[in-house]
Amino acid sequence: MTRPALLILACAALLAGCGGGGGNDQQSARDVARAYVDARNQGDAAKVCELYSQQLIRELKTSNCVAFVQEQTAGTATDLTLVGVSEHGDQATATIQARVGGNIANAIAPIELKLTRENGDWKISGLGGPGG
Repeated sequence: MTRPALLILACAALLAGCGGGGGNDQQSARDVARAYVDARNQGDAAKVCELYSQQLIRELKTSNCVAFVQEQTAGTATDLTLVGVSEHGDQATATIQARVGGNIANAIAPIELKLTRENGDWKISGLGGPGG
Protein backbone atom coordinates (compact mmCIF):
# COMPACT_ATOMS: atom_id res chain seq x y z
CA MET A 1 0.00 0.00 0.00
CA THR A 2 2.87 2.38 0.59
CA ARG A 3 4.31 1.68 -2.84
CA PRO A 4 1.15 2.84 -4.73
CA ALA A 5 0.90 5.85 -2.43
CA LEU A 6 4.51 6.80 -3.16
CA LEU A 7 3.89 6.33 -6.89
CA ILE A 8 0.85 8.63 -6.76
CA LEU A 9 2.83 11.28 -4.83
CA ALA A 10 5.73 11.04 -7.28
CA CYS A 11 3.38 11.47 -10.26
CA ALA A 12 1.65 14.42 -8.61
CA ALA A 13 5.01 16.08 -7.94
CA LEU A 14 6.09 15.47 -11.51
CA LEU A 15 2.90 16.96 -12.91
CA ALA A 16 3.17 19.99 -10.63
CA GLY A 17 6.67 20.65 -11.93
CA CYS A 18 5.69 20.38 -15.60
CA GLY A 19 3.80 23.56 -16.26
CA GLY A 20 0.47 24.65 -14.98
CA GLY A 21 2.27 26.89 -12.53
CA GLY A 22 1.36 29.99 -14.49
CA GLY A 23 4.84 31.46 -14.31
CA ASN A 24 5.72 34.57 -16.28
CA ASP A 25 8.15 32.58 -18.43
CA GLN A 26 5.09 31.15 -20.19
CA GLN A 27 3.74 34.58 -21.17
CA SER A 28 3.95 35.58 -24.80
CA ALA A 29 4.44 39.10 -26.07
CA ARG A 30 0.72 39.06 -26.94
CA ASP A 31 -0.15 38.24 -23.31
CA VAL A 32 1.89 41.21 -22.09
CA ALA A 33 0.40 43.56 -24.70
CA ARG A 34 -3.11 42.42 -23.74
CA ALA A 35 -2.29 42.92 -20.03
CA TYR A 36 -1.10 46.46 -20.85
CA VAL A 37 -4.32 47.27 -22.73
CA ASP A 38 -6.43 45.86 -19.88
CA ALA A 39 -4.43 47.75 -17.23
CA ARG A 40 -4.67 51.04 -19.12
CA ASN A 41 -8.40 50.60 -19.75
CA GLN A 42 -8.92 49.91 -16.02
CA GLY A 43 -6.68 52.79 -14.91
CA ASP A 44 -4.27 50.39 -13.14
CA ALA A 45 -1.03 52.40 -13.23
CA ALA A 46 0.75 49.96 -10.91
CA LYS A 47 0.12 47.08 -13.33
CA VAL A 48 1.27 49.23 -16.26
CA CYS A 49 4.55 49.89 -14.45
CA GLU A 50 5.00 46.16 -13.75
CA LEU A 51 4.87 45.57 -17.50
CA TYR A 52 7.52 48.21 -18.31
CA SER A 53 11.15 47.19 -18.74
CA GLN A 54 13.69 48.67 -16.36
CA GLN A 55 15.26 50.46 -19.34
CA LEU A 56 11.95 52.14 -20.23
CA ILE A 57 11.41 53.25 -16.63
CA ARG A 58 14.92 54.80 -16.66
CA GLU A 59 14.14 56.54 -19.97
CA LEU A 60 11.00 58.05 -18.45
CA LYS A 61 13.29 59.80 -15.93
CA THR A 62 10.90 59.43 -13.04
CA SER A 63 11.45 58.18 -9.53
CA ASN A 64 7.78 57.17 -9.24
CA CYS A 65 6.51 55.24 -12.25
CA VAL A 66 2.97 54.83 -10.89
CA ALA A 67 2.53 58.58 -10.29
CA PHE A 68 4.03 59.29 -13.72
CA VAL A 69 1.60 56.94 -15.50
CA GLN A 70 -1.35 58.33 -13.54
CA GLU A 71 -0.37 61.88 -14.49
CA GLN A 72 0.16 61.02 -18.16
CA THR A 73 -3.16 59.20 -18.49
CA ALA A 74 -5.37 61.51 -16.41
CA GLY A 75 -7.96 63.83 -17.86
CA THR A 76 -8.80 62.07 -21.12
CA ALA A 77 -10.94 58.99 -21.43
CA THR A 78 -9.09 56.59 -23.71
CA ASP A 79 -10.26 53.17 -24.78
CA LEU A 80 -7.45 50.92 -26.03
CA THR A 81 -7.86 47.87 -28.25
CA LEU A 82 -5.11 45.40 -29.14
CA VAL A 83 -4.94 45.09 -32.93
CA GLY A 84 -2.01 42.71 -33.39
CA VAL A 85 1.39 41.52 -32.20
CA SER A 86 4.40 40.55 -34.27
CA GLU A 87 7.19 38.57 -32.55
CA HIS A 88 10.71 38.21 -33.95
CA GLY A 89 12.99 36.34 -31.57
CA ASP A 90 13.44 38.41 -28.40
CA GLN A 91 11.76 41.49 -29.93
CA ALA A 92 8.09 42.16 -30.62
CA THR A 93 5.84 44.98 -31.73
CA ALA A 94 2.24 45.36 -30.62
CA THR A 95 -0.17 47.59 -32.49
CA ILE A 96 -2.88 49.19 -30.37
CA GLN A 97 -5.77 51.38 -31.39
CA ALA A 98 -6.61 54.24 -29.02
CA ARG A 99 -10.06 55.80 -29.15
CA VAL A 100 -10.01 59.10 -27.29
CA GLY A 101 -13.18 60.12 -25.49
CA GLY A 102 -14.86 56.72 -25.64
CA ASN A 103 -17.21 57.91 -28.39
CA ILE A 104 -17.16 56.27 -31.82
CA ALA A 105 -17.12 59.71 -33.46
CA ASN A 106 -13.97 60.69 -31.54
CA ALA A 107 -10.41 60.45 -32.76
CA ILE A 108 -8.68 57.13 -33.26
CA ALA A 109 -4.90 56.96 -33.01
CA PRO A 110 -2.52 54.04 -33.48
CA ILE A 111 0.03 53.27 -30.77
CA GLU A 112 2.97 50.90 -31.11
CA LEU A 113 4.49 49.10 -28.16
CA LYS A 114 7.98 47.71 -28.45
CA LEU A 115 8.47 44.59 -26.36
CA THR A 116 11.72 42.91 -25.43
CA ARG A 117 12.44 39.71 -23.58
CA GLU A 118 14.11 40.72 -20.30
CA ASN A 119 15.44 37.90 -18.09
CA GLY A 120 13.06 35.51 -19.86
CA ASP A 121 9.97 37.71 -19.43
CA TRP A 122 8.40 39.96 -22.05
CA LYS A 123 8.49 43.63 -21.01
CA ILE A 124 7.38 46.82 -22.72
CA SER A 125 10.54 48.60 -23.82
CA GLY A 126 9.12 51.44 -25.90
CA LEU A 127 5.92 53.41 -26.52
CA GLY A 128 4.95 55.58 -29.43
CA GLY A 129 3.17 56.04 -32.69
CA PRO A 130 3.76 53.93 -35.79
CA GLY A 131 7.42 53.61 -36.61
CA GLY A 132 8.41 55.41 -33.40
